[in-house]
Amino acid sequence: MSHTVLNGVAQDIVLRAATEEDHEALIALEGTAPNAGAELLQARRNFFARTDAYPSSRVLVVEQDGVVVGVECVAMTEVRVAGGHRKTAYSFNTRVLPGLQRRRLGPSMLEAAEQWAVDQGASYLTGLIKTSNSPSMKMVTSLGWQTIGRFDYLVLDLARFEPDGTPRAVQFDLYRDPHLMRLRLAAVQSHHFVPVFLERELFSPPPDGAYTGSWTAGERTGTAWLSLWDDRPSRGLDPFAFRAVKAFDVMMEGPEALDAFTNLAGVLRLHGVRQLLVPLPAESAACAMLRPFAEEIVDLNFVVKCLDDSGPVPPGPLFFDIRH
Repeated sequence: MSHTVLNGVAQDIVLRAATEEDHEALIALEGTAPNAGAELLQARRNFFARTDAYPSSRVLVVEQDGVVVGVECVAMTEVRVAGGHRKTAYSFNTRVLPGLQRRRLGPSMLEAAEQWAVDQGASYLTGLIKTSNSPSMKMVTSLGWQTIGRFDYLVLDLARFEPDGTPRAVQFDLYRDPHLMRLRLAAVQSHHFVPVFLERELFSPPPDGAYTGSWTAGERTGTAWLSLWDDRPSRGLDPFAFRAVKAFDVMMEGPEALDAFTNLAGVLRLHGVRQLLVPLPAESAACAMLRPFAEEIVDLNFVVKCLDDSGPVPPGPLFFDIRH
């Protein structure tokens, strides 16, 4: 992308694609956002780690007098919506240097991201915004976005779980177990925005992906299941010092589901994990059970904009892509 003067803003402000030379400025800009959410969710030394996790992505920066003052990330993925295959763009990491928020830089970057998404054939543009971030919600609403769901991103403190006796859980590698893989894929096929290539994109082990196995534990009348997404190496974080790992594909069933999950938590603690970063639908039973064990909760609106006359998203469960 060549330098582009943004409409409706000062002539000394231009939009362009980010380069590796912008890395230090982007990391600095990352730390200026007051509504970014839990620090553990945002931590990284490699700014481009999140966009690199997608097959196709773009990082846009706004520059004023040679200084990066804004950034917008957008990534493409193929998903299912209402049973059909759709290309969808995910917008994230929108940042504007404090003091410049009223210069229409945010809307201009989102409009540029939307145009890139349309050029890629996207039917929808999605995003996640903290429910308390009123300025951003007002901005996207004015641009035609709608809120269609809510997730709570839980930062679970595993020390708060107290198993009775020695915790026990069984580890599986779904990548090597086709039967279990089919069961897990079938469990989310009715969800909107589940990746079409879910097995390859979210259940691929390193070095191609960050899937590091699944765990299950059971009680007489309850079971718990989760998969781990360990992207600490790609984010430039030391796994021996940074002990927070992302969990997805969470399932809790039965009256003793919490007891089963407590066993999972205990086993993961024995493996050196201190915190689990778990996104769950805000109204789900699993979220209600686990919320008391969270040291921090980031409540997020799932927002979407329909592109190129694509129809609205029908009611139904939404899939949270752990790469988000």
